[in-house]
Amino acid sequence: MMKHLLLAALLAAPLTKAAPLDSPEGGLEALIRMRASMDGTEVYADWRTTAWAVVPGQRMRPLFRLDGFNVARMEKQPDGSWRMISREVAYYRDLASGEVLQEFANPITGERNRVLQVLNDPVNLAFAAPGAPGSRRVNLQQQGENMVLKQDVPLAYPNPITPKDYPTESTGETYIASEHFTYYARRADLEGSAPSVPTHYGWTRIGPWLPWMKMGQQPGFILYVGHGAKLAGAQQLDPVVRAYTEKHHPEYMNAPKAWSQPNETSWTYYRKQNPPAASK
Repeated sequence: MMKHLLLAALLAAPLTKAAPLDSPEGGLEALIRMRASMDGTEVYADWRTTAWAVVPGQRMRPLFRLDGFNVARMEKQPDGSWRMISREVAYYRDLASGEVLQEFANPITGERNRVLQVLNDPVNLAFAAPGAPGSRRVNLQQQGENMVLKQDVPLAYPNPITPKDYPTESTGETYIASEHFTYYARRADLEGSAPSVPTHYGWTRIGPWLPWMKMGQQPGFILYVGHGAKLAGAQQLDPVVRAYTEKHHPEYMNAPKAWSQPNETSWTYYRKQNPPAASK
């Protein structure tokens, strides 16, 4: 009798072991644990990047650094989906000194441009439950002792910085860019039960000239090449980035308190800071 009661209790007990990584549920859990934490803890993820000018017929040249971080909190929804609630900040920095740039000597145009830093609030994402409408299977690949997660994000939508309203800032009617992420985490960590796992990643972005560079529809684009990692806390942030944020944008040291839409981008933020009437 005691054995039957013990067996029944074991069968009724909640499972704490992570779902198999090759299952839809395990793949989604792995993404949440790699990107942030399943227990709702705020997680910092940084990036350290070099931005390159790509002009047809010319050798690529570095423009500036772009270093920053995102602070995110994951919230599981009653239907099994997840929401990532976050904001992010990044600063354009001098290639040699690392100083946060207030003005940029543009080597392509010969002009000096006033820099507008990256202040995106919010940057929120929703991840549908496996099998639900809009869900996408998360495919992990094994590479040695690591599991690799690749995300390719091609973008094309109406440009908030229109040629009509912003003739010197706009690169065209359509905003076209792409971002490519490769996340790495240890398989042993992902097969454990911790709500968050150590993760590092590579990031590549192809994007148009920035509005504040005022290069209009001049041929070419910017290639961003960088890397980053989840951090144990704010103390691991780049000292310059952390100090500048705490002084000028302290609210970006924490994730937003609640979900909201739409997301902010550098282009929508530029439009807010420079309404069309003010740009004429």
